[in-house]
Amino acid sequence: MRLYRLDFQSIWWDEGHSIQMASAPITQIPTLPGMDVHPPGFFATLHIWMGLFGRSEFALRYLSVAFGVLTVALLIRFGRETGGKRMGLWAGSFAALSPFYVAYAQEVRMYAMVTFFATASVYFLWRLLFGTGKSAQAGRRAGGQVGRGAGEQGRYVVVVLLLLYVFLTTLALYTHYFTLFLLAFENLVWLVWIFSARQSTVNGQRSAVSGHSSFVTRHSSFVLWAFSQAGILLFFAPQLFLAARQIGDYANPNLQPPGLLYYIVHNWQACTLGLTFDSANAQPYLWALVAILLLGLSLVIRPLSFANSQIRKFANSQIRHSLFLTAWLIIPLTLYFIVLQQRPSYEPRYMMLATPALFLLFGLAFSAKGWISNLLGVATAIILLAGLGSYYSNEAFFKDDAEGVTQWLAAETTPDDIVYVDVPHPFHYYAERISAPTRYLFVDIHTAADTLNQEALGKNRLYWITWWGSDTDPRGLISYLLRKQAGPPTAEKQFRGYRVEQYTLAGQSFSLPDDLPSVEINFDNVLLLDGLAYSKILSPGEAGWVTLHFTQLSPTDINYKISLRLRAPDGRLLAQVDKPILNDRHFQTAAWPIEDPALNQAVNVYTLPLNEPDYRGPLTLEAVVYNAATGDSIAAYNVSTTNDDFVSAQIGEITVKSEE
Repeated sequence: MRLYRLDFQSIWWDEGHSIQMASAPITQIPTLPGMDVHPPGFFATLHIWMGLFGRSEFALRYLSVAFGVLTVALLIRFGRETGGKRMGLWAGSFAALSPFYVAYAQEVRMYAMVTFFATASVYFLWRLLFGTGKSAQAGRRAGGQVGRGAGEQGRYVVVVLLLLYVFLTTLALYTHYFTLFLLAFENLVWLVWIFSARQSTVNGQRSAVSGHSSFVTRHSSFVLWAFSQAGILLFFAPQLFLAARQIGDYANPNLQPPGLLYYIVHNWQACTLGLTFDSANAQPYLWALVAILLLGLSLVIRPLSFANSQIRKFANSQIRHSLFLTAWLIIPLTLYFIVLQQRPSYEPRYMMLATPALFLLFGLAFSAKGWISNLLGVATAIILLAGLGSYYSNEAFFKDDAEGVTQWLAAETTPDDIVYVDVPHPFHYYAERISAPTRYLFVDIHTAADTLNQEALGKNRLYWITWWGSDTDPRGLISYLLRKQAGPPTAEKQFRGYRVEQYTLAGQSFSLPDDLPSVEINFDNVLLLDGLAYSKILSPGEAGWVTLHFTQLSPTDINYKISLRLRAPDGRLLAQVDKPILNDRHFQTAAWPIEDPALNQAVNVYTLPLNEPDYRGPLTLEAVVYNAATGDSIAAYNVSTTNDDFVSAQIGEITVKSEE
């Protein structure tokens, strides 16, 4: 099912980013500016993969398919070794049906890859510390201490498992930095194991936790831990400095952390039904899965109350497995939530490395023989299939249709046109299909007009493509410049995830006012409107344009928005636009650094189309600054206000002239 409709949907932004990074020379990948907060492992692997298998959508996504299938196979093995054949089959089946896993097994991103490496890392750690399979038996048969005097077979098994753990954990770190959260869980497991080894040495008996004989001393267990962590650090050392810089530099003050309840529910849906299932209809299924899991675990652990020692021993092992898997799931998610409070950048996919624990828990819950366990397992599979069906069929959650945009532009454009996109990806992947030059337009408010004059003047038409998730031009500068010089779009078209505006160019230059006329309108001693330019005369049906310059007067923890309005003499509101007030780094006002003159002031631009195209006569231009969260307006000083309300600053007069 990971191959089903593998290339049906378009390459989207994240995948385009992966392709572009992987297309660079492999030695340059780690230090590419576009690497952002990502380690190079996946991109280097994709670089090699593209060289071997090509750049079609199918070939590119097949890399993730391979890691997705490997994860399913490993979960079957993991489950069999920890809880028996039934646990392994159920865990693997649920992973195979998971909409979350299928979605990222069909995407040119690192999440399927890091999930496999994380699962393998925990698997070999489990084998090393708590293994009940051949490795543990060999170690126990060998006798003696692990560090000294151990039998050759026992030493060999321990060394192999330790090296595999170190190697796979390092690969996970090179794939995604949030493997650090997995390492926190694993080090807690090491701590418990070291303590258990100490207790078993003191008591002269086999550890109840580790499963190893008394030859595992506190000293030797500590040495194993120290060696493993030193090995991971050594292998990751080449990336360590760059990782610290990437993680330390990353911040987006415009993002807000999720609330705890939302975080829990959203992650639960992501891990089970998937995020391509309508959340409005998901609640009954999500609660059903909670109930099924708890009921299944209770059936497995219930024999603890029995007197039979063998059954009690089995139940104790199941409790240990449950605690281990629960910690694997909960600890990374908890640490991620804590980090989000300071560095908001929330996406459930970042925590896919914790999700194998959930499928193993479900497998454990249905590992007992009997019709009840079978019924619960089938019910879980049916719910997962419902989520998977939505992933395949619900177009509302399909990937953004960059290919559809490309096909339309290929039919519409000529070499005498020019196409601009507000995001660099994935149009570089499809651009060769378009006859017109196609370029990513980096929007700098101070240079954008010059860029358009250099590249677009002399072209017949300009196509401006905006992506719904882009933060390249939140002030709307490009549309402002285009509408100001070329008038309204001659055509507009919507695609899934994209909007295309077509402008017929008239050969006029693009410009922002060089020097804004000075004004001094004080908004509650927080913001000063100290520069203002606007279109004073409009033709019928023409949109007004306004350029404002703000300076911060005092620090604030409030994000402010401005509402610009055009009001007729009789009080009718004929135009209104509300936007956040942003500086040149697109920070909202709460994040403006008062001490930095480059970032505590900003130019913002606005376009005001009239809602009555036939209107003629005077209009008053009003500005209201208000708290974006509460809607409360703040006072305006040194200016007249509408109806003396002290908030609706009258900053100009505009006239819509009659047709001659």
